[in-house]
Amino acid sequence: MPRLLAALLAALLLVGCRPDPEEPVPARPASVQPAAPTADAERVLAANLGRILAYADSIESALRPVPLLTPAQGRAFDRFNNAAQLAAARRLGVPQPVSNELRDRLLTEGRLVRLEDSEYWAVRDLDHSTALVTPDVVALLEEIGERFHERLDGLGLPRLRMEVTSVLRTAADQADLRRTNPNAARGASTHQFGTTVDVAYSSFRAPLEPVLAFETEGAEWLEPHLRRMEVLAAETGAARMSRELQAELGHVLRAMQDEGKVMVTMEVRQPVYHMTVARRY
Repeated sequence: MPRLLAALLAALLLVGCRPDPEEPVPARPASVQPAAPTADAERVLAANLGRILAYADSIESALRPVPLLTPAQGRAFDRFNNAAQLAAARRLGVPQPVSNELRDRLLTEGRLVRLEDSEYWAVRDLDHSTALVTPDVVALLEEIGERFHERLDGLGLPRLRMEVTSVLRTAADQADLRRTNPNAARGASTHQFGTTVDVAYSSFRAPLEPVLAFETEGAEWLEPHLRRMEVLAAETGAARMSRELQAELGHVLRAMQDEGKVMVTMEVRQPVYHMTVARRY
């Protein structure tokens, strides 16, 4: 295990266990959280830190033999350009322009739905878009997630989740984004129709549910801090092997593109798979 990860894990625990000086500290029973480290706390930390480091190691070890995408495989994502994806978005998406009033009506009618975190994906904090999509996109992401998890299961990996980085944009959102992102389309964007999401291929989220079993007897108050360390270990291991995970997700996307379910662009300046639903679900 890289020393950097071990240092990050230790630092996270120290920060997580130390009260924030800016926040009031609620009264805690002495039996819930001791005022100072105890022999039990040191024992629990030592025992479980080994489990956490081994967990991150196992992710790297399982992914190390995975071949990266070849140039030919990468070119499969040049198949549908922005014009082709825009045509599908106009056919399958919501009417334009999307005002706040129209957005609320589309939500009430069920033509747009909120994209919530799930066992297959997590939505990043969004700056230039809103986590709203058509129901077809939710169904598409669920199928992608199921197939991605099947590949992870076959490698003996935890069920890492995709990270959604961009969703529904208004025309104003698109214009604002264009000032900082050269990949942002001129004119109408597929993101304006609720049919398109960007999914990172340089980072993946930890599984929704805990993976490790911790022994915390005598220092139960350490449990939430250990869980934070577990999440960090999974996401650090995944980030170190992101190119292998990019390939695994790419195999799923290429197959589903061939099946006529999705149109995908593998962007370079922004490390995301830009994907537009290609048919009704």
